[in-house]
Amino acid sequence: MAPVLKDASVLVDYSFLEEYSGRITPPVEIGAVYFRRSNPPEEDWERDYAVAKEDGHSMFRHWFTWNAVHVAPDTFDWEPYDKHLALAAKYGIKTIIAEHIYEAPDWLYHKYPHARLETANGSRFHSQMGNSNAVGLTRMCLDNSEVLEEAKKFLFELARHYRDNPGLYGYDIWNECSLYNAASLCYCPATQGAFRQWLREKYDDNLDTLRNTWRRFSIAAWEDVEMPRQIQPYPDTIDMIHFQNDDALKWMKIRRDTLRQADNKHYIVAHGNAKTFCDLPACGDDYRPVEFCDIYGYTFWYGNGCHTMLGSDMIRIAAAGKEFWRAEAIGKSDWAGRGGHTTPVLKQEEMSDPGNIRLDALYSFAAGSRGYINPRWRSLQEGALFDGYGWYNLDGSRSPRSEEVKKIGAWANDKKNRELWNAQPVRGELGLLLLDDAEIFCYSFYGSTEYYSLAYQGAYEAFLDCNIQADPIRLNHIKDYKIIYAPFPVSLSDDVVEKLTAWVDQGGVLCFEGCPGYFSAEGHAFAKQPARGLDALIGAKQDEVSFGPDMWHGLEFSSAQGRCGGGVFRQSYLPEKGKATAWYDDGKAAVIENAYGKGKVRTVGTMAGYGYKLGYKAEYLNYFSSLLPFAGRAPLVRSDYNSGLISRIWANKTDVYLWCINRRPYSQDVVLELNDKYLSPSRAEPLRGGEAQAAGNYLRFTVSGRDASVYRLIY
Repeated sequence: MAPVLKDASVLVDYSFLEEYSGRITPPVEIGAVYFRRSNPPEEDWERDYAVAKEDGHSMFRHWFTWNAVHVAPDTFDWEPYDKHLALAAKYGIKTIIAEHIYEAPDWLYHKYPHARLETANGSRFHSQMGNSNAVGLTRMCLDNSEVLEEAKKFLFELARHYRDNPGLYGYDIWNECSLYNAASLCYCPATQGAFRQWLREKYDDNLDTLRNTWRRFSIAAWEDVEMPRQIQPYPDTIDMIHFQNDDALKWMKIRRDTLRQADNKHYIVAHGNAKTFCDLPACGDDYRPVEFCDIYGYTFWYGNGCHTMLGSDMIRIAAAGKEFWRAEAIGKSDWAGRGGHTTPVLKQEEMSDPGNIRLDALYSFAAGSRGYINPRWRSLQEGALFDGYGWYNLDGSRSPRSEEVKKIGAWANDKKNRELWNAQPVRGELGLLLLDDAEIFCYSFYGSTEYYSLAYQGAYEAFLDCNIQADPIRLNHIKDYKIIYAPFPVSLSDDVVEKLTAWVDQGGVLCFEGCPGYFSAEGHAFAKQPARGLDALIGAKQDEVSFGPDMWHGLEFSSAQGRCGGGVFRQSYLPEKGKATAWYDDGKAAVIENAYGKGKVRTVGTMAGYGYKLGYKAEYLNYFSSLLPFAGRAPLVRSDYNSGLISRIWANKTDVYLWCINRRPYSQDVVLELNDKYLSPSRAEPLRGGEAQAAGNYLRFTVSGRDASVYRLIY
C-alpha cells in the first residue's frame, strides 16, 4: 500500500479507476470538432479523416444543429451527417453528435412568433447568422410547449436514426452548458409562467410569504408576479437567478431523457465553460449538469481570464468521479473584433504557439482530463470566426500546431505509459469554497460578478503559485477537507453559516476573506457584525467597514509573513476571544485568528485573492502559504529553489506518480522536497522527461521549458 494513501485527506476515487481501466482504449482521447455545415468542404472529408487517423486522433464531434437537419415540419435531412458517420466507422474515429436545439429552424420561427426569445427590455430575438456556424441562429424559448415538442421530436428522430450506427460514440447534450450572458435569458410569457410555478413551489403556494419576502405588498394574485427586468440586490432578482438555473437544468434533463427514449446504449456527454466562479447569472453552473451525463467536459481558453488549471481542477471536482475531457482546448487565434484602433491581445496570439498548446494539454492531463479536444480540427471558411482555433491549416494541411498535438497524443497513448492512466490526482491540500449566494449578491449589487470572480481566481492562483493544490469545491464537499479557504463570503445563507460552524467545531480549519456573512442569502444586511453567531466563530466584532471598491485599490496589510494585498472591501476588527495577527497601515486589525471547538478560523478583513490577482507581488505568497502551517499541515510537494513549477501527485491503490509542470519557456534543474509523511521514494521511474535522483525525501531532475516531467515513485 502506497504511503500517500495512509491519510484520508489525500484519497482518490477508486470506483472511477475501476470502471475507467476496464473500458477506455486508448486511455486518452485526442480529437476536435470537425463538421459544422457546410465546413469543411465535402471533397476534403475522406482525406481529413485519413490524416486524423494517421495523426493519432480518436474522436470527432460534429454540430447537428436543429435548423440544418429539421428542414421542414416533418422533414429531416441526414445526408451529410450520414456520410460522416460512415467515414467514422471506416477510419475508426469515434463520433460525438452535438445536438444544438438552441438554433431553431426558420420555419418554426415564423410559425410561432410568440415563442421567440424575449429580452429584458421587451424586444424579441430576430433570426440572424451566428458567429460559430454558417447556417443561421434563431433563438426560440423552450418554455413554450410548441417549441419544446418540436425540439423533442428532432432529438428523438436524431437518436432513432443513429442509434445502431457503428460510428457513433455518444451525444453531447449541451454545448458549454451556459447561456453565455444574462442578456440571453428569456422573459416571454411562457417563461414568466414557469417562474410563477417555480415560486409557488419554493414558497409552498403561500402568496403572503412571497409578498413579505419580496416586500411587494400589493401583489394581489400569483398572476401579478413578474420576473424583474432590472438587476438589483433584492430577493426578486436573487429568486430569478436561481429559477433560471433550475429552468436550464430542466431543459437539460429533457434532452437526456428524450435521447434515452430512442437510444439507451450510447454515452450522454456535455461540457461546460469551467467558469462557475463568474457565470451563475447566465446559468453557467458546472457542477449540477454532471447529474445528467456519463462523461463531462469543459471549454477553456484565454478569454476565461484565469489559469487553465483552475478550469481543469473545477471540472475534476464537478465531475464527481466521472470521466471528464478538455472538450474545447486552444489551437489558434481568431480575428474577430480586432482592428488598428484596438489594443493587441497578446494572450490570444499565444494560443497559436505550439509550445503553449503543449503546456495547455499537460495542464489538462495533470488535473485528470482523459481527453484533449479542440473546437476546430480545421477552421471555418466564413463568418467572424473564420480561420480561428484550428490545429490544422485552413486547407486541412498539417501545421506546427497539429504536429505538437500529434506528439503529445502519441506520448499519452504510448503503451509504456498505460499504467499512468490507471491513477488519478489525489485530493488537494485545501478546498477553495464556491459560494453561490456571494456570487449572486455580487452580480445583483454591482451588475457584474467581477469582484467575486477576481477574488476567487486570485486565491486559486496564489495557492497554485505556492505549489499548493486548491480544489474548487461546493458546500457538500467540505466533509472531505481539513482546510477551506472562502473567497468573498459577503452573502451566506443561514444553512451555510450553520454547516461551516459545525464543520469548524469538529476540527476544520477555515479561512474567511472580508465581511463574512454580512448579508443574508436574500441580500439583507445585518445591523451588527458579524451576525448569526459568526462573531463567536471569528472571535471578534467589527470595528469599521467600507464597501467602496474605488477606495481600496492597492490596499495592503502587514503580518509576520510580510505584506499582503487586498481590495474591494475593508473590514477591521476588535478582537474578543480571537487574536489579531495582521494590521492595516493605520494600525487597525486586519486579520483575526481564533480557536473554535476542535478547529480554527482565520478571518482576513479584505479580499486577499483580489489583491493578489490585480496587484501581484511575490511577497504576498508568504501569507497564502502560511495557511497550511496554521492548520498544522505541510504541502505534499515543495519547491523552494524554482519558480513557475506546478507539482501534482497521482495515486491508485498500489502506485504513486509525480507530475511536475514547468510554466517557464526555459529548462529548469528542479529540486523538489516531498512530504515524508506520505512520500519517501527510493527512486523515480521516468514516464516523461529525464532521469531523476532520489535522496531521502528529495527529488532532483530537469524539466524542459513549457513541458512536464512525469515519474512513477518507487518505494
